Amino acid sequence: MLRFTFSWEEDVCPICGETLRTLRHTEPRKVISIRYGAFEAVERQGFCPRHPDAPPFRSRELRRIVAPGAKYAYDVLAAVGLARFLECRQAEEIERELSRHPGIEIHVSTINCLARKFVAYFQLVHGQSVGLLRGQMQTRGGYILHVDGTCEEGSQVVLVCIDSLSGQILESRKISSENMEEVRKVLEDVRRDWGVPLAIVHDLRNTLIRVAGEVFQGVQQFVCHYHFAADVGKDILSSHVDRLRRLFRRTKVRPKLRQMVRDLKDFAISQENGKHVVASILKSRSKTELREHCTPEAAKGIVHGLASWTLAFSQAGEGYGFPFDLPYLTLYERVLEVHRLLSEVHCQGGRRGPLGAFSRLKKILDPVVTGSYADEFREIVGDTRRDRRIFERFRSALRICPKGGKERRNDHGAPETLSPKRHKAVLEKLYASLKKKARSGRSGGPPQKAARIVIDHLDKYWRFLFGHVIRKGGREIVVPRTNNVEESLFRLVKRQCRRLHGRGHLCRDMDAMLPGTPLVLNLRNASYCDVVYGSADPGKIAEVFSDVDPSAVAELLESWRREKLSTALPDKLGKANDLPSQVAPFVSMVFKELRR
Repeated sequence: MLRFTFSWEEDVCPICGETLRTLRHTEPRKVISIRYGAFEAVERQGFCPRHPDAPPFRSRELRRIVAPGAKYAYDVLAAVGLARFLECRQAEEIERELSRHPGIEIHVSTINCLARKFVAYFQLVHGQSVGLLRGQMQTRGGYILHVDGTCEEGSQVVLVCIDSLSGQILESRKISSENMEEVRKVLEDVRRDWGVPLAIVHDLRNTLIRVAGEVFQGVQQFVCHYHFAADVGKDILSSHVDRLRRLFRRTKVRPKLRQMVRDLKDFAISQENGKHVVASILKSRSKTELREHCTPEAAKGIVHGLASWTLAFSQAGEGYGFPFDLPYLTLYERVLEVHRLLSEVHCQGGRRGPLGAFSRLKKILDPVVTGSYADEFREIVGDTRRDRRIFERFRSALRICPKGGKERRNDHGAPETLSPKRHKAVLEKLYASLKKKARSGRSGGPPQKAARIVIDHLDKYWRFLFGHVIRKGGREIVVPRTNNVEESLFRLVKRQCRRLHGRGHLCRDMDAMLPGTPLVLNLRNASYCDVVYGSADPGKIAEVFSDVDPSAVAELLESWRREKLSTALPDKLGKANDLPSQVAPFVSMVFKELRR
């Protein structure tokens, strides 16, 4: 290992001009850098004899490589952060990657600490760069503020503010819930740092509507059309889908189909080409070719395919999610279609013989189509289809999540921009039609209830639905009709959590997530990187990090640590089986003292 001595760069004291003298040489400390490898650094510090109480003059050269007292250089810190948050690498993967560099061996636990430190540095740099980013923001005419929060059941809320014109994340905070006090504090800080937005887009929460109206008085607010349509659809269709799901559970069709698929798995793959029997049969072009496939094994393979196709009902949607996709209605329709096929070929008899698998499949599906549950299924499905037609009319008028769309949950609405006048006319026509339907017939009946739900939502949010074209400085700026810029960010963050930790339920991950973690995803934004770092190059990031006060980083990390301790019981106490008995003396004492 090589040893290098770093000296101060100034010759004279900047206060009095006196020639600086050597104060001392520091003890050698090991430094690990990707660029320079592993080396020992000795720092030669200077002092002014006229100002003995002033802090010593230290080497700027060494300071550009590594923080005072730190072991790992800024380029190692940048490499760990980029691998963790942009490439979504696990700590073990980062460890293996770094070990390829000569002299670099970093333990997994250290990599996790460096990743936390990276977030702290990034958040501080982001805060220091507000002026630069705001200047660029003005050249675009301002910014459109999107506000939304995400959480898991029982976790804290990560509240994020994004500018949709640039795609940049402006603010990210951890709050206990989306209550007015905490949301107001975040929005007030956004106003202080970024000014007044051109418009605000959020979901349907009354908290956001009220607080945004108070903090940004006079700024036009819009509700996300995707959330708006989804909220209407859930209110209309949730009860029907719940009834349908419970009825399917009573029939036990799905577990029986899964068992059948397992029983027939040996017949699913064709021995000739290694593909599924169904795929091979569908390639047949003539009756002669079909006849060649007529073997007992192929018959069982077809049954395996039909049962598997029925169970794959959740894949049939367009990717918009409930209530735009109704998986259990699709399941019913697939059961109906397979049963119709089996009935047309007069599938009867026992379970034995080459055609026994067909009879077994039909018997599994019979309770849904012709058995004791058939009438109840038809009633529920009829109610669902009837109310879905009302929802589809509303969805079409709102022009969101179109049939056959390819954007899935990233759909931003119809590409053509409707004028407020025309858009209002379309929804006013629907409103009048549904109001007439709600008044006709038996009061409170199913069709009237669905129509009333749409009417109530339109009445409540009407003023937040129109006017997405803003004229600023002689040009038009179109406000997005959805909050998908936020939702796609949250999906990315949660996919990264699952990739890093392998957990399906993310409550622990959301609570452990640092408040500034979503900010790091600004590194995916080329414009942001150019303004703040010069580029997304790790060397540039390390250079900017070296200008950050390490004490500010330590203070920020300590504040996060204290916040975590204030909201969570230490692991050691959580694992204790006798905690109540340990605190019993205090509980007894406090009752005696406070009753006096």
